Amino acid sequence: MFHPRFRLAICSVVVFAGIVAGQRSSFQEQSPRQALIEMLSGGEAQFKKHLTLEIQSKLQNMMKGSPDNAPSPLQLLAGVNSSGANKMQSFDIGPTLFAFNNPQEHERYEVEIDSEEPRGEEHTMGLSLHLVRNGVEREIPVGLRFVVKLKRQSGVWRLNAVTMSATLPVGDPRILEKSWWGPVLASAAGASEDSAAASAVVIDERPKMNPLRAVRMIGMAENLYVQMHPGAGYTCSLPNLVNIGKGMDEEGMYKFMDAEFAGGVYNGYRFTITGCERGPAKMFRVIAEPVGGRGKAYCSDNTNNLRAADDGRGATCLVAGKIARK
Repeated sequence: MFHPRFRLAICSVVVFAGIVAGQRSSFQEQSPRQALIEMLSGGEAQFKKHLTLEIQSKLQNMMKGSPDNAPSPLQLLAGVNSSGANKMQSFDIGPTLFAFNNPQEHERYEVEIDSEEPRGEEHTMGLSLHLVRNGVEREIPVGLRFVVKLKRQSGVWRLNAVTMSATLPVGDPRILEKSWWGPVLASAAGASEDSAAASAVVIDERPKMNPLRAVRMIGMAENLYVQMHPGAGYTCSLPNLVNIGKGMDEEGMYKFMDAEFAGGVYNGYRFTITGCERGPAKMFRVIAEPVGGRGKAYCSDNTNNLRAADDGRGATCLVAGKIARK
C-alpha cells in the first residue's frame, strides 16, 4: 500500500498533466486558410499578426520618426477592411473563401479557392472571383484571379506575396454590348428600385452554370449537409442536396441548387455521387460526365480537390485527373 501523501502526489501529477494536455489541444495551430480569413476580416492587430516579421520590423522603424497623431499604414488598411465587414462573409470549409452580398441586386460576389499547394513552411492558394445572381452564376466581363502565397514564421502563417491577373475578352463581341456590363455598372453606380426589380424577375433567361462550377457547388452543398446531419455524414442523394439550402441571399429566397440537379442530368452533363452509400459517411466523390460523350469530365471529393479529364470519363478523372482551373 502506498502512503497517503504519495498517492496524493501521484494524483496531483495526473491532474496537472491532464490540464496541460487540454490546454495544448485547445490551442491548435491555424491553417493557412484560417490565417488569411483572420487577416482580411479582422482589425489592425489581426492584420499585423499575419504580416511577415521583416515587414513588421520595417513598419515599426518607419513610424519612429512620425508624429504621435499620424495614422499608421496598418490603421489605414484595417479601416478599409472594417468598412466592408458588415457585407462580407467568410467560410472555414468549402470552396468559397469570402462572399460579398449585394441585396439590392439579389447578387453576391464570391471569392473561391481554385487550388491549394502546401509545401512545408510555404502554402500557395489560387483564388478567383465569381458573381452569383438569384442562385446561379453569371459571367463576369473581367475575369479576376489571385495567387496568394503564405509562409510560416514563428508558428504563424504570414502573407508573403499576392499576384493578381485580369482577363478581358477583347475578341468577344459582347464586350461592346451595354447589357453585358449591366451588373458591373449597376453595382458601381447604384441601380434604381425599378431596375433591381426587373433584374430579379428575369429568372427564366438566366444561363446555366458550367460543369466545373456545378461540381464545386455540389461540394459546397455536401459540406452544408454534413453540418446539418452529422450523424449521417455526407449524402449520395442529389435530391437531398437540392433541398439543402434556401434563402442564402439576404433579400430573396432561392434554392441553393437548381431543382434540375435532382434528376442527375444538368446542362448536358450527368452528375453522380459515390463513396457515401453507408453512413455515417466520412467521404464522397462527385463526377460530371458529358452526356453526349464529347467534352471534359470533372470530379471532386470531400477535400475539394477539383480535377478534370480530357477523355470525358469520370473514372479517369478520379484516378489521374489534372487540376481544373476552369
